[in-house]
Amino acid sequence: MNSTLATAFTRAINIKYPVVQAPCAGHTSADLVAAVSNAGALGSLGAAMMPVDAMRSTIRAIKEKTTQPFSVNLFCRAAHTPTADELHQEYPNADAVLDQIRNDLKIPTPTKYLLRSPPLDEQISVILEEKVPVVSFTFGVLPDNELQRLWSAGVYLIGTATSVKEAMVLAGLDEADPTRKADAIVAQGLEAGGHRGTFLFDEQQLSTRELTKGVYEAFQRQQSSTKISVPILAAGGLSSGADVAELLYKFHADGAVLGSLFMLSKESSTPPVHRQIMIESDAQTRLTRGLSGRYARGYPNAFMDKMDKLSDADIPSYDIHSARTKDIVGYAAPKGMSDYMMLWSGTNARSAGQYTDQGTLPAATLVAKLAEDIFKEQQQ
Repeated sequence: MNSTLATAFTRAINIKYPVVQAPCAGHTSADLVAAVSNAGALGSLGAAMMPVDAMRSTIRAIKEKTTQPFSVNLFCRAAHTPTADELHQEYPNADAVLDQIRNDLKIPTPTKYLLRSPPLDEQISVILEEKVPVVSFTFGVLPDNELQRLWSAGVYLIGTATSVKEAMVLAGLDEADPTRKADAIVAQGLEAGGHRGTFLFDEQQLSTRELTKGVYEAFQRQQSSTKISVPILAAGGLSSGADVAELLYKFHADGAVLGSLFMLSKESSTPPVHRQIMIESDAQTRLTRGLSGRYARGYPNAFMDKMDKLSDADIPSYDIHSARTKDIVGYAAPKGMSDYMMLWSGTNARSAGQYTDQGTLPAATLVAKLAEDIFKEQQQ
């Protein structure tokens, strides 16, 4: 089965199966990452918002549990980092809603806002010092100097695209910018849960299957002349081995990224109330910019409904707004207050719940089940 399921991606990083556990920040424990990697897929740590000390200790915990390849995920930063004054600038309409929520929860308005993510160069230094083999990134492209630091150390880089144009830019196949910025591309369709990786905001956003097909066809047109092969990893709404097989064999993906499925595995750190909603809720997930300042897909709740009444102009950029909503989420999540949590999820969480036997299966069992089902679909 190993050789039969091999793709350009599995060969590049030396894993058995073309399956990636999505780096869902806040849901990816060391146990989960290691279990997925030990089972033959690629485990991923969502480290974008982790302080560097916590990031280092978690990476070391993963390395104690597996000798197999794993990935660490980072957020690309905006060209301009907000100053303290910009972080504390007033946004009257958004501030009024947030302060009303704080009043309802009986928590104070913070006197100081801090960026959610630590400096990128410090995070990359930890990655290099700890010899992490694979790094994935989203929200754009890494700075050239950081790309070279990582590539010089032999790190395999996976970028995130939500449009065909973004995929071309990351692959170095765009005529206006022919510099390669990643070794493989995640084609993140509209069905994907959590934050969108969009960085070219005027480009068409497509479903997972449409995007994977579009990226493959665009790569085929360009790669015939450049002789560059860039693996495509499909992401968004994939909740079974049959889904993965369809993307591999019908839409020419080299791998698939699954988030909700592994968020429901036994080793994930998904809060119990979040798990329950994913497994039982009939609600449709939706995209919102109101919770963090960047579009993300999750289950609607009171927090989302209140913020979505604001206009786009009322809500500041991600760096600023995520700093201003952090205290609310940080208060609600440990208490299981689902109305004020960020309930990120893809469109097919109910199906993922069924595939995971209502969230009771360990990650290794899920990887084996996926591999077996992909193999069966391949043989049909």
